[in-house]
Amino acid sequence: MAEATPPPTVRQLRWGNLVPLGLVWVAVAVPIVLWLVHRADPELAVQVKLIALTWLLRALLVAAVLAAVACLAFPPAPAALRLAFARARLLLTSDRAPLTRALTELQHFESAARHLEVGRLALQLDETERAAKHLQRALELDGTVAAAHHQFGLVLLRAGHFEAALARFLDADRIEPGHAFGDALLFAGRTLFLLHRHEDGARLLRDHEARHGGGRRSHLWLGDALAAAGQTAAARAAWTAAAAPVTAALTAQENWCRALARVRLWRRGAS
Repeated sequence: MAEATPPPTVRQLRWGNLVPLGLVWVAVAVPIVLWLVHRADPELAVQVKLIALTWLLRALLVAAVLAAVACLAFPPAPAALRLAFARARLLLTSDRAPLTRALTELQHFESAARHLEVGRLALQLDETERAAKHLQRALELDGTVAAAHHQFGLVLLRAGHFEAALARFLDADRIEPGHAFGDALLFAGRTLFLLHRHEDGARLLRDHEARHGGGRRSHLWLGDALAAAGQTAAARAAWTAAAAPVTAALTAQENWCRALARVRLWRRGAS
């Protein structure tokens, strides 16, 4: 049975999600407000519309200036915005029916598999506190399920409990080598880096690359660990792989990792 770990307290929505979500809600609310004003006073509605358009144009101008400054000060800014909006879109469009159905089924019969399913779905919806509760219960009922260790490790990693997260990732890979297409090993290596155990992290990330191949994220993380361990040339090679020219459409996450790798190379004088 897995060692009990207190469920972490994590914000339900991270700041990276709040900004795009707020913009979406404002965009939805404006037409409704104008319609309500028009019903009460059509002339006032026209005035409100003109004022709103004026402020919108000003806001767009300010946003354009800020975006230009952000791109100069922080080149990965466009990739960061794309990633933030992708996460917000996922939260807005995700179907909650599977989670509701899994919670209902759990009320009739408790099992490790059902707690795992609830925890996995809750984590996808960014409901980290609910995910932590059910994933920990899944481990209490059956500590031999690699997926439960891996998913709980992701929750702990978000909460900043790095030592506990590392144990869960390592357990997942021990129980089922190559679990989640190598993600358990990948996140174990990243967690070691966050714990400032850079050489150990680089070793695990190299192991991941040898066993599962590399992607933009794994090359970026490997480069970070190697650089922190003082292996500058090897780090540059890993970042170069992460920053390689695009030959196919990249996900928002891959695009973000590529942008970061390019900045790391630029700051170290690489072409």
